[in-house]
Amino acid sequence: MLKASMNLTFAGLIVLSLGIFTSISIGAISHILLALGIIALIIHDPKNYLEELLSRKHLVYSLSAFILAIIVSVLFNWTEIERPLKNILKAKYFLIPLLSIPTLSLLFKDHFSNKKLKILLYLFAIATTVATLSGIIGLYTGYNPLKFKAACHENRACGLYGMYMTYGYGISLFMVLSMGSIIYIKRIKEFVSPLLLIPVWIINLAGLILSYARGGWLGFFFGIPFFALKKNPKKFCLSVLFILISLVGAIAISPTLQTKFLTSREGSNNQRIAFYKTAIKAFQEKPIIGWGYKNYEPNVKALKKKYNIAYAHFGADAHNIFLEVMASTGIIGLFCFLYFLIVWGYEAYSGFTLVHLLSFPFIVSICISGMVQNIFGDGENLFFIMLVWSLLGAAPKERRQIA
Repeated sequence: MLKASMNLTFAGLIVLSLGIFTSISIGAISHILLALGIIALIIHDPKNYLEELLSRKHLVYSLSAFILAIIVSVLFNWTEIERPLKNILKAKYFLIPLLSIPTLSLLFKDHFSNKKLKILLYLFAIATTVATLSGIIGLYTGYNPLKFKAACHENRACGLYGMYMTYGYGISLFMVLSMGSIIYIKRIKEFVSPLLLIPVWIINLAGLILSYARGGWLGFFFGIPFFALKKNPKKFCLSVLFILISLVGAIAISPTLQTKFLTSREGSNNQRIAFYKTAIKAFQEKPIIGWGYKNYEPNVKALKKKYNIAYAHFGADAHNIFLEVMASTGIIGLFCFLYFLIVWGYEAYSGFTLVHLLSFPFIVSICISGMVQNIFGDGENLFFIMLVWSLLGAAPKERRQIA
């Protein structure tokens, strides 16, 4: 059963590497494989599985608390949710990565090799870049060649996703990891050739820019300085200042950027403000346990009409990860969510493996871009985010100086 568990886990990682930016259905298959790997390891050695899981107790406890808050929020709103069991099962996006920590840890410790790592990294980089290229071709021709249908938007790149926002915010997180890979090129070059890494970075940067996801841009650009925070705080401060001055200056002198950030997006900005107001009102109505996980959005239109909030005919999520959690799971869920993020950030900051060094700016980028988009609400991005979380959970800490 041990060999079966390791093979299933590695297969799940392969499928996930291929599917994160290409197909949510492929991502779902990866979860099935990972779940089967978990079951096989539990059958093989339940005691060792539990010990391995609890050895990462802070990460495990914090995410478990948020999962519990999700379930409780639905149970307390059971009669008001159309399909409450479906909402509870959405917790699988968090539960499977949580339970995968022992299988991933054992895989990396005793059943892995540089060859397997190269396979995963090359598949992920190439699949993501091909998806981006297909989206760019679709943007300029009106037809996405890999989806065999019209591009999802006439003015914004979408990759292989059906929504440009999902792609834009997801690819910004990918770009943070790509930027980190270039910064730590000396440590990663034995696994990924710079001849591949540089074109991957350039092409996907183009995809990010052409998605016109402003929050994704901010998450990427302001996430980069955090690579320097631990080793060189002075360089971190100068980098933040440089990016801030460059951004303000570019908007001030560029009519195109003024249009993209301000003039032509005024309607979008006002709609977001309306969603923020609605989420706050929703929280005020049910402050303890919220409206139920994934049940805030179905009530948005009614709440807007009730409180006379603008754009009452538009229903959507809160467009903010913190307000979304607050409205759907209440103050209890928000506390658990912040606990989850803080522990994740602390664990990433305190370690020195490449996974730790790449993860901290990734988490910061999530928090920045998550201020204007509910990136935890998209299954595609959640596959990606929780993969990084579980890899950190499975990685050992190296308490030494940064190379």
